[in-house]
Amino acid sequence: MSSLNLVEQSKRSAAFAAVDKHVGPSVRVLGIGSGSTVVYAAERLVELKLQNKLNPELLCVPTSFQSKLLIIEAGLRASDLDDLPELDPGSGSYASIDVTIDGADEVDAELNAIKGGGGAHLREKLVANASKKLVLIADYRKNSEVLGEKWDKGVPVEVSPLAWSTIKRQLERLGPKSRAQTAVLPAAESVAAAFEFSHPVVVLRQAVRKAGPVVTDNGNFILDVSLGKIHDPLAVEQLLKMVPGVIEVGLFCNMAAEAWFGNEDGSIACRVPRSEMKKQD
Repeated sequence: MSSLNLVEQSKRSAAFAAVDKHVGPSVRVLGIGSGSTVVYAAERLVELKLQNKLNPELLCVPTSFQSKLLIIEAGLRASDLDDLPELDPGSGSYASIDVTIDGADEVDAELNAIKGGGGAHLREKLVANASKKLVLIADYRKNSEVLGEKWDKGVPVEVSPLAWSTIKRQLERLGPKSRAQTAVLPAAESVAAAFEFSHPVVVLRQAVRKAGPVVTDNGNFILDVSLGKIHDPLAVEQLLKMVPGVIEVGLFCNMAAEAWFGNEDGSIACRVPRSEMKKQD
């Protein structure tokens, strides 16, 4: 078996393992993420459906046009996020989805993630935020200690097309003396404490097999913001969102409960946030 086929097989195994652990008859509402690994999760859902191992009333919430097609092709019921009732009105936090299974472009030791390589991070974050549990699935190339260590295509930032060039210039000027930086980070800290580069490098994402920029499912543009290694993902997320016209940032901080990775040798690995492991020790 070639190394590429081995990676694909490990991704499939990781997706199957995550679905088997987290999607059973008790799950009434399931979030379906986007990306190449999620295709394997959908494959497993079809098998479980045929085995009568899913809730017969299961509703699936898509995060993109791609995942809606996966849901329909699997013979499952799709639902819009706004059509769902709250699962537990008496709880301290809002949730209308039992569990969401989604891919990632890179995952750090705390399971903070960069997402949006496929341009769906706005809907992915909406669905993840409405979920009791977010489970990530990916291959070993996405498994990092620090965000930006392996993923070098930048943080996807969905922006309004009305002023994308202005937004781009403002993002490029985020640095030690920027007003947004001062508002988000303590005065004693420098930009270097949050990310590696002195200033972001920002590129408008161009479409493939279409002239012009990528247009998201929501009708917006994407700016890919390169920062080098990201030492404080939450501060960076807040910093980028301070720029007017930024709609959503492809940093998912303190959201994932678990991440499954397909390894280079065909094995799989499951991780929880490092801070949670220390609490257990």
